[in-house]
Amino acid sequence: MTGTNEIDVLTMDAKHLQMLLESGKVTSVDLVQQYIDQACRHNEKFAALTQEDICSRASEQLKERAEVLDAERAAGRIRGPLHGIPIIIKDNIDTNERRHGLDNTAGSYANGWPISCPKEDAEIVDRLLDAGLIILEKANLSEWDNMRKEASVSDKRTEDQTCRAAGRHGEGRQSAYVRGGLDPDDSKDGHSNPSGSSSGSAVGVSIGFAPFSIGTETVQGSLVCPAGRAALYAIRPTIGLVPQEGIIPISHHFDTAGPMTKTVWDLAALLDVLALKPPTESFTRHLTGSWSDLRVAVLDPTKWRFPEEWVKPVKGAEAQMVREIRQAYDVIKSKAKRFMNNVHLISVDELKLDGESSEEVIILADLKRNLNECFKLRCHGKNSLEDVIKYNAEHKYHKDLELPPHHPRQDIFIKAQNQQTTQEEYDRHLRHLRYTARDRGVEAVLKDRGVDVILGPIDSGLTSIAAAGGFPLCAMPLGYLDYNGRPFGVAATAGRNNDATLVQVMSAWEATFPKRKVPPQLENTEGTYGWTVSGAHGEETLKFVERPEPEMKDDDDDA
Repeated sequence: MTGTNEIDVLTMDAKHLQMLLESGKVTSVDLVQQYIDQACRHNEKFAALTQEDICSRASEQLKERAEVLDAERAAGRIRGPLHGIPIIIKDNIDTNERRHGLDNTAGSYANGWPISCPKEDAEIVDRLLDAGLIILEKANLSEWDNMRKEASVSDKRTEDQTCRAAGRHGEGRQSAYVRGGLDPDDSKDGHSNPSGSSSGSAVGVSIGFAPFSIGTETVQGSLVCPAGRAALYAIRPTIGLVPQEGIIPISHHFDTAGPMTKTVWDLAALLDVLALKPPTESFTRHLTGSWSDLRVAVLDPTKWRFPEEWVKPVKGAEAQMVREIRQAYDVIKSKAKRFMNNVHLISVDELKLDGESSEEVIILADLKRNLNECFKLRCHGKNSLEDVIKYNAEHKYHKDLELPPHHPRQDIFIKAQNQQTTQEEYDRHLRHLRYTARDRGVEAVLKDRGVDVILGPIDSGLTSIAAAGGFPLCAMPLGYLDYNGRPFGVAATAGRNNDATLVQVMSAWEATFPKRKVPPQLENTEGTYGWTVSGAHGEETLKFVERPEPEMKDDDDDA
């Protein structure tokens, strides 16, 4: 497709797409084709999406959906601010195959066996469709949300490689920012890793497969960590704000879906849809772009970081992140209503009870119970977690795919199956987890320090503390490593049900710090053309950049 209908998929966000749709410069049919074309060009390398037939995914189903929404627009019926906008969603979110032509696998061959054909869409899918969005594709993920096996420092592949190497969608998912791609000798969350388990949702947005996406946070970090490594905004909502019905479950105490976007307006508008917020309660009402009435506490970046066995240190990389995070803190200090530096917050080790991780006890018990219930509802009680374990280990064909020599384990599944936690033990660990993360943790800092939010590095135990307490947590892009180009950022958490406060924080962040960069690997090879967004926060404009004409070789040059 050429001419004024084109958009720059690397820079365009949903808000400005809506402006183009309203002006008649593009249609939803145009958008579907352009995003599918982008995926067809690049998914083989980056493996962000699950479908094998991406190049033919401008199917009748997608075309008809887009045509209906275009016709509604022409008739003056606009379902909302995201009417006619394409989106990708993580492949652990139910979509009826006959209705959408999309598989449901959670990255597993075994998952394709018992629960690949849900009768109904997930509740959040219904909400997306009602709001007028177009579900283009399913995003790749670490198999079973990275809950099949424990990542080991002895693995010769990164977390994301090992979790996918044995699964349905093969190897290869990588960041478009990282020079040199995945390092096979990197640690499980090393600097070359796009992180997981929602890395497909993050990478897909960063390379222009859709303007935004839905990922899920399973246990901790599954949304904010890959978002941080794709220079995106994301939010793990307060547990319960977004419905989990129809999302493959791990733990109802930890799981939640959330948006991953290029801009905070997009995040707020998409969160409105997921949480079913009416216009009078829209999260977009909190896009102030100001720190002036925010009270901020920050964590010491030299202390709050992932351990070295998770992120293998690289000379200069850690020092750069600490330096730039502290510089960002200094800027916030000069603007915020109140600023508390290097506050004390409980450590992840304090989530243990009698030497056991309360987080792990709860997750393992929930995993078995929730998956078995999920299978029961879909498979008439014929399958269970035990059946999946046997299928992976014994099936003559799929065993080589699910448990190859470099990725032979399913130890989390086996531990969950064998765990015999009593209800009394379960309740004791859950009380400890909540009391420690809440009363002694986040809520204590918010109250004692008189602040609204706590900021710290994304790659830190803050993800675990927020998950253990059921708090909302967001990711905000900051810098790019000189070492290999990998993006990094800052996370923020607030009190339960104070998701709007985090939207306000992200809005202030976006207005204060430089705009995110597009992946140079794609920018340098394709250039920028079509309708694109330019200008600073609050002053963005749309402009059309002509595609450069190819250079014609003069015949005389051959002489």
